[in-house]
Amino acid sequence: MRKNWMKIAAMGMSIVLAAGALTGCSRGNSNKEDSKVEEQGVDKGGQDVSKEPVTIEWLAYNTYSQPNTDTEIVKQIEKKFNVKFEFWYVDDQKWDEILGAKLSSGDMPDVMKIKNTANIPTYVKQGILAEFTDEMLAKIPSFTKQVEEANVEGNGLIDAYYDGKRYAIKTPSISGTYPTVLVWRTDWLKNLGIEKIPATIDEMEEAMYAIRNNDPDGNGVKDTYGMSNTAMNAVFGAYGAIPLKEFRGTGAQNLFFTEKDGKIEFACTQPEMKAALATIQKWYKEGLIDPEFITGENTAGYWATSQAFENGKVGVTGMALASHWAPPVEEGKKGGACYEGFVAMNPDAKWEETVNIGPAIQGPEGKSGTHTWGAFSPSGFGITTKCAEDPRKVDAILAMIEAYSSDPEYALLAGWGIEGTHYEKTEEGGVRRLEPFTKPSEYIQDGVGVFMLGTNTEFDRSLSKNVFDFSDKYKTPGYQDILVPATEAANQYLTDLKIFTLDAYIKIMTGEESVDYFDTFVKEFNSMGGEQILNEINAEIAKN
Repeated sequence: MRKNWMKIAAMGMSIVLAAGALTGCSRGNSNKEDSKVEEQGVDKGGQDVSKEPVTIEWLAYNTYSQPNTDTEIVKQIEKKFNVKFEFWYVDDQKWDEILGAKLSSGDMPDVMKIKNTANIPTYVKQGILAEFTDEMLAKIPSFTKQVEEANVEGNGLIDAYYDGKRYAIKTPSISGTYPTVLVWRTDWLKNLGIEKIPATIDEMEEAMYAIRNNDPDGNGVKDTYGMSNTAMNAVFGAYGAIPLKEFRGTGAQNLFFTEKDGKIEFACTQPEMKAALATIQKWYKEGLIDPEFITGENTAGYWATSQAFENGKVGVTGMALASHWAPPVEEGKKGGACYEGFVAMNPDAKWEETVNIGPAIQGPEGKSGTHTWGAFSPSGFGITTKCAEDPRKVDAILAMIEAYSSDPEYALLAGWGIEGTHYEKTEEGGVRRLEPFTKPSEYIQDGVGVFMLGTNTEFDRSLSKNVFDFSDKYKTPGYQDILVPATEAANQYLTDLKIFTLDAYIKIMTGEESVDYFDTFVKEFNSMGGEQILNEINAEIAKN
């Protein structure tokens, strides 16, 4: 069924920052770029530098911190494309709330991240997003070619369209093909006499009881829990699907889809989710789950960090990719962001001895899997109607996309920064970040990773071979996001359905409602627009 979208996919694309990429594409040395201005006043990026720079209001980045406007990287990129940047900042933890208020007031940037492509119909109706025309796409041929090559199943771009028009640019992510992983406190397991990392739902339950009741950290206080919110996706995966992006009351929420008998269905209403909810409710009532799971493990900073795990509150976390936990390949060097964060809080920690990655938990029918974004996530970037009124702005943004996709020097600068300042080269031909630019909040502030519009997949992999080798070692089964076309019904009902679903799931998990309430939830969900959304999605897919 999904291959039917090949025709549409070949026509377009959408613009995505991989929220959790294994690595950032980037390229370096700046002096070379500065010397490539043509005599006619047009630089390598195709921008006329004889004119005054055009100002671009920029929100096309992961907002873990706000970029400074006077850094060397920003200056180089401004010079290359004859632009000036004004950076918008929206708190990543309150994205929908803050950005929604700004857009509703009529204020908008020129280019913006679209965290959830399901919001495209709303943005279009608000007059926010402009169409990506065939003329625009013709100016980014290297990017277009790589996107089409990555879109092997043909459905990676369907959510970039609304009413037959393309409103988003999406970029394939190598890291998106890797599932999130379960990371365990192996030192706790050993202290409890558990020699093998749990691999089944029964083994996980046994470990949960031991972690909660038998003082794994040896401090004499009953202050440890088996898990919090992020390991829940592995529990649901053990029963056949993952229903929600977030099992907490904050953050950006998504409802995931599954496919049955050739039709798209909401995962959250499938019968097998009732069994998963029964397991989680049991664990919660037994005190095995952190009662504060509703607030989430990640309370601040980088999205992949679990403060609950770092602080010794829970024994397993499932928030991040394997690459985030990769230990240093050489003594004295840095590892992945989550590994470094954990070691900072636990200085004596050693990989495998203290923490290690375990398998996706296998359920009673042999099913298993954690969340996988896929090569194309349900997010992207778009240009606004304000931007579209100025051809110079549009051309500059398109030139940046094409440069990132075709020029390794520029890709290294945009994604990794300046050699010797932000990164160094490794003996294997890769690159590693340097202090104090090892955390996203730090390097984004200096302009690194802010202008990663485009895709350069093979170049990305070549720069981080060790990281990808590590990720391959720990790759487990995953449930990949199924992307669907935007519909009127989704635009009308989906926001309320997300709220309703999370509320119902939390009530069942915590025992406020019985497990049998799930049946009532399904009926109400369908009557609140869920059934209509599915009818429109499947009808739209059938047309193609």
